[in-house]
Amino acid sequence: MTQQTKEQPPINHAPSSTFAKEISQEPGGEGIMQCIQCGMCTASCMVASKTERYRPRKLIQKILLGKRKEVLSSDLPWLCMTCRLCEERCQEDVDLSEIFTAVREIAAREGYIPPVFQNTINKVLEDGWLLNDAYTDFEEDERDDLGLDTDLGWNNEFVKKVKKRYFSGGAAK
Repeated sequence: MTQQTKEQPPINHAPSSTFAKEISQEPGGEGIMQCIQCGMCTASCMVASKTERYRPRKLIQKILLGKRKEVLSSDLPWLCMTCRLCEERCQEDVDLSEIFTAVREIAAREGYIPPVFQNTINKVLEDGWLLNDAYTDFEEDERDDLGLDTDLGWNNEFVKKVKKRYFSGGAAK
């Protein structure tokens, strides 16, 4: 009697949470399905080396487990510096900075923007840049010495274009 062996189906390592699948559908989020949770991202991360609070691997784990609201309402996805050290060292070619960008896109669409980032956005929309309050006579003199325009009113035009394009539904000209 010959022994028949049954072929085993391949093991599926793809996460089954709907949140992970949602992220995989966002531009840049495709790599979430490749992560094997090795921890190289956290070991490579400059932010993680400075604080125990930020652990990219744990954030990915929460995504894989489907903890959607916890991830989206957290400020942790916003702390990624997009330095791409994790990507350079990942054995599975997972690009966490792209995944976290996808997470931030979803979070922003749903109104989960940490106050510090919302304040930055508001400041840019108000002034056209973050350093408007820091512009002094010294910088103006330096710009003049270099032959650069000292009137930075171009920021106002930039703000108008951004507001028109992104907040009025029209295309920027």
